[in-house]
Amino acid sequence: MRSLVLLSLLVALISLVKSDPTTETVTTHDGSTVSGATVKADEARQKIKENVHALTEACKNTAKLTSDQAKIASNQGIPKTEAEKCFLDCVYQGLNITKDGKFNELAAKGLAQVRFGASQDELSKANHMIDTCAKEIVVKDTNEKCALGRLIRECFVKHGNKINFFPKP
Repeated sequence: MRSLVLLSLLVALISLVKSDPTTETVTTHDGSTVSGATVKADEARQKIKENVHALTEACKNTAKLTSDQAKIASNQGIPKTEAEKCFLDCVYQGLNITKDGKFNELAAKGLAQVRFGASQDELSKANHMIDTCAKEIVVKDTNEKCALGRLIRECFVKHGNKINFFPKP
């Protein structure tokens, strides 16, 4: 399941990167117009949101969390239990922002491009946060199970307040 979600996420990212910014203008339901590139970016963001939801459900089952506990995926909560840490670790692995037991800065920046690409200022802030977290996220206690899930969340919460990092559900 996680492989399917990851594959879908990567396809969405690739399609966004390869989208043609000179595509036609589209009229929305309220009469406003947006460029085809904006529509493609919105579609990519929606696809990622759907994939994250599916990944959250799969990881919730793997970590044996209740639906209430799994809400930590979309809020600024710091995981307190091993199950919550492992749940977040599973989500981050599924998003490919962890790789080989480390924070995957390149994949995190790819997701930031999709999420904040419409605003150069927000994207710059997001990339700065990712650069900072890449330096701060280091597993020191190898005996702590799923420490990466906790460390990534702590860094995102600590530095994510400068941007709208945690979207409203």
